[in-house]
Amino acid sequence: MKSPLQPFLANGRGALAKLERRASEVLSLTNKVKLALPMPEREHVIAAVYHDDTLVITTDSAAWTAQIRFAIDDLRKQLCESGEKTFVNLKVRVGQE
Repeated sequence: MKSPLQPFLANGRGALAKLERRASEVLSLTNKVKLALPMPEREHVIAAVYHDDTLVITTDSAAWTAQIRFAIDDLRKQLCESGEKTFVNLKVRVGQE
């Protein structure tokens, strides 16, 4: 007898693999962003993601958002050198870990 959960499990594996791949991409980009920023700023980055041509960086405090925005030129250069795509816009927001 076929399990009623079998179709869900079959589709779930693909979705889980996609979610795992996306999480890995976010973690990789976040690490590259941290390495591209100077020391005090990098410690306050929680995550970084692309939304089309916009790089969105989440920080742990509003106090660091302006500092990260000031580093846009160096950040763009460092990310390009590390093989990341070039972003047009930068958004820095406050989030929680």
